[in-house]
Amino acid sequence: MWPTHWVGPLLSLLFVGMVLLQHSRITRYLVALSYYAAGSVGLLRGVAVFFGAHAFWWEGAFLWLGSAALLSAGWAFADRPWKAVLVLLLDALLPPLGLFDWLSPLSAAGLLFPGMGLMGLLALGLLFLLIDAMWRHPVAARRGYRAWILGGLFAVSLIANEAVWTASEGAPSGWLGIDLQVGPASRSILTNQARHAAIIQDVLAPSRNRNIRVVLLPETLETEWAGNVWALQHAIPRGQIWLVGMSIPGAPGLLSDSIVALQAKGKPQTLFNSAFPVPVSMWHPWSRGTGYTVASNVGYTAGWWTAVRNIEGIRTWANICYDQLLPFVWIEGVIQNPQVILLTNNEWWAHGTGIPVIQANTAWVWTRLMGAPSLEAENA
Repeated sequence: MWPTHWVGPLLSLLFVGMVLLQHSRITRYLVALSYYAAGSVGLLRGVAVFFGAHAFWWEGAFLWLGSAALLSAGWAFADRPWKAVLVLLLDALLPPLGLFDWLSPLSAAGLLFPGMGLMGLLALGLLFLLIDAMWRHPVAARRGYRAWILGGLFAVSLIANEAVWTASEGAPSGWLGIDLQVGPASRSILTNQARHAAIIQDVLAPSRNRNIRVVLLPETLETEWAGNVWALQHAIPRGQIWLVGMSIPGAPGLLSDSIVALQAKGKPQTLFNSAFPVPVSMWHPWSRGTGYTVASNVGYTAGWWTAVRNIEGIRTWANICYDQLLPFVWIEGVIQNPQVILLTNNEWWAHGTGIPVIQANTAWVWTRLMGAPSLEAENA
């Protein structure tokens, strides 16, 4: 994990404070715009890499500034802490803002109240409301019950953080996440064959240990064609389960971004689907293709809800790539209270940007809130 993983969530709290200190709507909006624009500037380069040489520079600029401008709008009216709470909830839960609400200060609940799950989110909201009450009535607040409640919240925060430090757990014994460097699939058959062979070789090397039972592979590593599944199954050692990130063909022009359980024998089992794939590049219901490849304008479906699954008797929940930036997806996990969290993603399209750092930090702080160990697999 990144050595400065706590900095982003802390800055998000400071951002809320900076907004509340402003005295006009325009200055509150400008503070918010600066925060979101600075945090998502990596979209400029990321869009260019993802869409390729044919992408226009203004496409990245539009997504960057457009999303920042929309996310900043509500903060113009947040002149009180309770209004800040309302903006946080509206941005996180209501479309379209909830579909690109990266950098949300809601994630700071994991920094202040780790392991508390839904109660941690409620505690963060209560903290803002208490600050609001003390702001309006400072003298009475210092003498009344609000100060005691506020002090109690800080005590709970300290105790929760101490508990996390002393009782931190890793992934279940025998579970292994594999990081690969095979990049995206190619339109060249020969190149794809070499890539496929490299995947199997790179996964087998660390997973031959007899104690390894569950192996997690990165997002959209393969398309679920019969030949790909056959080759993977014949490579899997007996007794192991490979959780493979796959694009699963559905209707013409539509795939799902999924995690599929494969064993040496038996049918593939789709366990998890991405709640909301990357908008515009992957999720674009306004534009439907005719086939199952990128060249035919293929799109990805949104699962909207990711349910907990039982893997080897362990309640397991997955958060796939872009979903790791979205509060509403994490709240789904918080509600279900899993025992272990699977994190899969691709990083090949985000080299040279701050996106992987933001995504990793966001995943760290939300898993910290949930108090569950995580298992990660990345493809660079």
